[in-house]
Amino acid sequence: MSLPAEFAGEFATFPAELRKLVEAELKAGNSILAIEHGFPAAPCGASIKLAQAVNDKRRKSVGGVVFYARNNSDYAGEFSTEQRHFFVLEPPLPPEPYPDMDAIRKAAEGKPDALTQFAQTRTTGFAPALIAQLSDEPASVPKRALTSTETATSAKRLLHFQDPRPPPEIQFALERDLMTLFTVAMINERLTMTAKSNLVGALYEIELRFEAAMLLKNCYSLRVETSWAKSPATHHDYYRKTADSWFSYRTRDFMPANPPKAATGLSARYQKLCAASLNAEAHLDTVPALQQTIVAAMKRGARFTTSHKEGDTNITWNGERFARTDCGDYPDHKVFSSEAEFLPALRQFYDWETSRNIYPKKVSEFEAWKLILRLLRK
Repeated sequence: MSLPAEFAGEFATFPAELRKLVEAELKAGNSILAIEHGFPAAPCGASIKLAQAVNDKRRKSVGGVVFYARNNSDYAGEFSTEQRHFFVLEPPLPPEPYPDMDAIRKAAEGKPDALTQFAQTRTTGFAPALIAQLSDEPASVPKRALTSTETATSAKRLLHFQDPRPPPEIQFALERDLMTLFTVAMINERLTMTAKSNLVGALYEIELRFEAAMLLKNCYSLRVETSWAKSPATHHDYYRKTADSWFSYRTRDFMPANPPKAATGLSARYQKLCAASLNAEAHLDTVPALQQTIVAAMKRGARFTTSHKEGDTNITWNGERFARTDCGDYPDHKVFSSEAEFLPALRQFYDWETSRNIYPKKVSEFEAWKLILRLLRK
């Protein structure tokens, strides 16, 4: 198989050693799924995702190429050069088989309390199939909490869940996770937050809706739709699998619940929470306002923390100055003399992160600083 024309331009920017590896794989029948920008590659680099694992004879460190055998949800093995700016990635390994629940039940005979306790701990995440096997309680995962629709080239998910947090906190958590800002509006008398984002190579349309306000909790729905119809047919299975795993992972902390009945909830509380949500950041309407909010929060103890396999980076206020500390493979420590020196450095540090979903385009300065604010850990 030859190099597809759509990848030729970006492929030429890769180091010669990695190009030679990929060319050998293409000749042997492998193919390129995508060329992406972001982790594990540096902001100035990129990653080639292969459709199959690299041939065993090339799956090693040799001639300037460094190989690491990984085992995570994104890729199984990585090839890079000493600079670690560019990567060639193998597809992830197949998931481990589901546990034999009959064997687990048999082994647990005589120990019902332990089994019940284990089943209850699983209800804190979003794993309906597993919970259904571990517990005979039909109400543990409401039947109408999740609706899934799939075709060969698209997927739709609708999850109803309950959460004690007000709408802005749910919205900001999703924005931080997706690095995409939502548009907030009242639609059909319901507070609705919508966004579009290019995730894992496909366009996702996302809608978070505030359905009802109860006394101690709130009812929400999260609708996600994506399509990969315009992608090559050879990539459809990849996008189908990533769509399902993406949704499951992003909703792992939500507690599934049946949708609320019509006219359910406290109307006055709902309207109050909607008004607060629509005005939550009305004062943050300029870049300086966002920057000063970040500065003030850091001086009260908030920080930026980024972790990766080479180590981690912490950006903090030490009581007198802003400082950046890098730990791991490339340790470093830098203290900034003033806000005027610190703020451009912070913006540059998160330049790729804030625009990762629209590469090679860039978000506006206002959007970038609002996304940086989302990354602040308080």
